[in-house]
Amino acid sequence: MEHSGADIIVTLPGTSFSVVYVKTANNKLVASAFSSARGLPEKHKISFRQFLALAWTAANAKARELGWIA
Repeated sequence: MEHSGADIIVTLPGTSFSVVYVKTANNKLVASAFSSARGLPEKHKISFRQFLALAWTAANAKARELGWIA
């Protein structure tokens, strides 16, 4: 996971899965970009839907750590 300005980028190593979350003007966390290349062999046995659920939890924790959300 990386933090860059108003973005939190969550990726799953060994896969093509990534999602970018942005902080809105009213301090909400919103997913703004997704990536999941189809047809590539994935190292991990996880669906993109499962990844998004885990990514949301991780991004939320990071946003709280950064003081973006309460």
